[in-house]
Amino acid sequence: MFSPFPYDKISDSKCFFGREKELKELEKVVKYSNNILIHSKRRMGKSSLISNFIENHKKQYICIYVDIFEMTSKEDFAYLLLKALSNSQESDLKSAIKTLTSLFKRVRVEPTIDPTTLKYSIKPVIATLSFEQMMEDFFNSLNELSKTKQIILAIDEFQQIATIKDVKLDAYLRSYIQNRENISYVFLGSKRHLLTSLFEYKAPLYELANHFELQALDTKNIFDYSKDYLDISEELVGYIFEKANGETKLIQNILHLLYVYRVENIDKEKIEEILSEIIASKEASFRIIFDTLNNNQKIALKIVGKYKNGFFVNDILNKYNIKKQTLQSSVKTLFDKELIDKESDKYFIPDRTLELWIESL
Repeated sequence: MFSPFPYDKISDSKCFFGREKELKELEKVVKYSNNILIHSKRRMGKSSLISNFIENHKKQYICIYVDIFEMTSKEDFAYLLLKALSNSQESDLKSAIKTLTSLFKRVRVEPTIDPTTLKYSIKPVIATLSFEQMMEDFFNSLNELSKTKQIILAIDEFQQIATIKDVKLDAYLRSYIQNRENISYVFLGSKRHLLTSLFEYKAPLYELANHFELQALDTKNIFDYSKDYLDISEELVGYIFEKANGETKLIQNILHLLYVYRVENIDKEKIEEILSEIIASKEASFRIIFDTLNNNQKIALKIVGKYKNGFFVNDILNKYNIKKQTLQSSVKTLFDKELIDKESDKYFIPDRTLELWIESL
């Protein structure tokens, strides 16, 4: 059943709104084969943005999109690149396989069927190939294709390359990115500290991409879209925005439930009921996360959820009966576990729903 407020999947063109400025910025960058790093907190709509941009420009460019969130090795990275390239061809399966066979020197390709969607796709066969051989085949093929048409290569969750320790993937990519012709790289990521380490001064990728921070949707744009489906005021849209702290996913989730429940006379009380339902629906999974922490880490998470910053003071330390050094150590552990993040001097829990649940403890 259709909902105009998708919150757990990428928004298609029918439900995508409020990002005209960002789409124009992307268009300006890729037009001249420049590179861009798009970053923000998680759940702000980066993947939907690039997905809709690609959909709008797939006839103009060869568009290759790869999500590397699940990768755990350098070989995974190479395979995901090859798979994305293999399925970027805007042609029938037979023609695509023929083109790829002529491009790849070592990699073989074969048709496969997705058991979920029952759609045909192309699978790279890499059996005995090394990481270096796969990467060489990928970039040689990419360069050959770029002689025929301009290419956009979008790599989502790009910060994950920093987790691979047996090779410096950023240094490995540098020479290919520097020596490209007719290719734009779009890097997307959300873990600020990892991304910063990849693009900071003296890092291999320093100054190889323009930086663009994806901001929260404008409340006026949210209202203009929502009023076509809900009897809601701009003030109440602002209230939802405030409760969600600007997180696109949670805003969409609240609007989705208001829509499917056919709520009439929407007010703050109804919004609070919906928000409580969302938090309650995730409590079991939040409990599992919380129970993996030791007592000091639980205290630290509660403190971060409530205070955000300025919490290494005696009043708070005494209230929670925790020593400053212990709190500092616990906060670092939470940061390493990616349960919290930091912007300037302010800590926050990246998942707004989890943050609200922690605040309620």
